[in-house]
Amino acid sequence: MSSEDYYVTHFAEDVRIHLEAGVFRAVCKHLSDRSADVQNIDLMIVGGFCRNCMAKWLVKEARALSSEISASSPKESSLLDAFGHSQAAREVYGCDFFRWKKKYPQKASFEQMRRYQESESIHAVHEEDRSLKSGMTVSMTQEFESKFILRILEAGAFRSLCMHLAERSNLVQNIDLMTASGFCRNCLAKWLVVEARKLATTIRGVCQDNFTEDEEDLLMSLDGFGYEEASETVYGCPYVEWKEAHQSPVTEENMAAFNASSHMHAKHDKKLLESTGNGGPAKFEATGNDTTSTTSSQPFSSQSVNTSSGWTPKAKVPQVSDVCCEDVDAPKSNSRVPFSSKASSTRCFKPPAPPRVNLSLKVGILTVSDRAAAGEYETGDLSGPAVEQSLATNLENLNSRRVQSDETTAMINFVAKSIVPDDIEEIKHQLLSWSGKGEGGIAMDIIFTTGGTGFSLRDITPEATLEVIERECNGLMAFVASECAPIQPLAALSRGTAGICDRTIIVNLPGNPNGVGQCLDILVPLLLHAVKDLKSD
Repeated sequence: MSSEDYYVTHFAEDVRIHLEAGVFRAVCKHLSDRSADVQNIDLMIVGGFCRNCMAKWLVKEARALSSEISASSPKESSLLDAFGHSQAAREVYGCDFFRWKKKYPQKASFEQMRRYQESESIHAVHEEDRSLKSGMTVSMTQEFESKFILRILEAGAFRSLCMHLAERSNLVQNIDLMTASGFCRNCLAKWLVVEARKLATTIRGVCQDNFTEDEEDLLMSLDGFGYEEASETVYGCPYVEWKEAHQSPVTEENMAAFNASSHMHAKHDKKLLESTGNGGPAKFEATGNDTTSTTSSQPFSSQSVNTSSGWTPKAKVPQVSDVCCEDVDAPKSNSRVPFSSKASSTRCFKPPAPPRVNLSLKVGILTVSDRAAAGEYETGDLSGPAVEQSLATNLENLNSRRVQSDETTAMINFVAKSIVPDDIEEIKHQLLSWSGKGEGGIAMDIIFTTGGTGFSLRDITPEATLEVIERECNGLMAFVASECAPIQPLAALSRGTAGICDRTIIVNLPGNPNGVGQCLDILVPLLLHAVKDLKSD
């Protein structure tokens, strides 16, 4: 008897539901504990799913179960119909989604957005749930949990996760999952064993050595259930066979990223994972893999689905904005870039290595906005701080990419910030002052303006810049717009320019804080080389 058959033949469905629900909660707890480190968009890039997908799988299970029991149990069915995305997200995130999002803001970089689009072929696809959900009161929630319903949904969502990974066996590698999230398929198997040990401990504590025959058989089965049996349940075949068929060779880059993420890797007690008995006789019949049923608790075979590198979902998922699974206004494309670890794109910006010199930068950040200058925004100016934050993040990332023998760094030594209205003379005055050409002005290495680059009659930042600069960098901002356009097509409407005034580089950025970050992801690696050239003259 195979290890896969062990799970089905030794555990009744209610026991399997108990174990699988426990693993789903373990995954949620693991991700909740790492909210600051594990970004949803990275999970989507590497695994094709994220926390939001887990919540949607819960809702899918609720709809399927409601349909199944609507005639026989109308009250429970109405509870399931009231279970919506807000309740499901609370189960996954451990709190209200919007509270979590506010506490752990996850702004995607240009590179993340590019990789997200390239990995689209592995993304989970969810049917839209447009059914009316009245929401659950406190009493409804308590009744929902007490009726064992939530545990059934959690078990079903766990099976959806395993099936999702089985369908992508060639494309989703365990080491990449560990690097991005701190867990992988092996962790799912280990958590399944832990749940078996916990259930056995509970039964022994409650029964106090006064067991019925069925309880003794269940304890023998739980004790005999080890990592080998659990991994075959998760993988759908012996792990050694899966590894030979689907695991890609690990590169030095993979290992470096894996080791760098070790602080968030799941920890497992090896002693708990060993089976402590022979498992006893089988009591249930193995009925085969029913991968289509939402309430079936069968193992998940990676052999029963198409796992070739050309696998694509049935429907196209929308693009995302700052956090994955959120739609953005963008045109639908009929073509997609197949994802693989070796995939490349003609629109892929690969930043150059930072110059091997120490750069101490003086930076000016000029917000151009009538309303910001008049103090009309309740939140204050957002684009100026976005420039400063994105600049610091990019410099930190670039410094971390230096080879070990390169001990040079690029750092910000001084930052000057100012806000002016959309007035050409005021813009020119500040630019000249920061270029060392005004009275008492300090010459900056780079000046970033933000705002005033659109088509409104008041958008005159490029015109003011052109009157100040001595040499225009014609291609720089056109290149930035072309790279940003696949993510945000309106980027092509930016009229921003760039150029040099004496030894100061002046660059026009858009006024949108998100657009600022996307532009600087491209500009900063290039501008460091430009600053180096100006300083070396």
